[in-house]
Amino acid sequence: MLKGHFVNSINNKGRLSIPSKFREVLSDWDTDHLIITKGLDRCLMSFAPEDWERMEKKASSLSMVRQADILFKRHVMGSAEECQIDAQGRILIPSSLREYADLKKKCLFVGITDRFEIWDLDTYEAYMKEALKDSKSLLEGLAELGL
Repeated sequence: MLKGHFVNSINNKGRLSIPSKFREVLSDWDTDHLIITKGLDRCLMSFAPEDWERMEKKASSLSMVRQADILFKRHVMGSAEECQIDAQGRILIPSSLREYADLKKKCLFVGITDRFEIWDLDTYEAYMKEALKDSKSLLEGLAELGL
């Protein structure tokens, strides 16, 4: 399981070191590469190949005419890139994905069980500050889910 928040710096070439806790999990999953794609919140999502295959299967069953389905396929599925993990545990983030997520210097890794997100640290903090303004609605929605 991928969990926790970790901050690492991205270099000028776009190389980003995966946190050691995440590398341990990826090693257990026996993968030497990740699928990285655009999230809907100006972040990047990173999947192990097996999890990405499940996403592809789900996406292939989505409608070809429903606007939300088309947007999801174009934005998320269409921007996916295979990124190798090098011997130092780094990945090279393609420039198009770096630009989309506005990755500058400090990047935040957020573990979300079966995947992790990569955020520009400032973008994440602003996003969460705004998202938590209406914490009462959030709590009610979570309660409806049984959490």
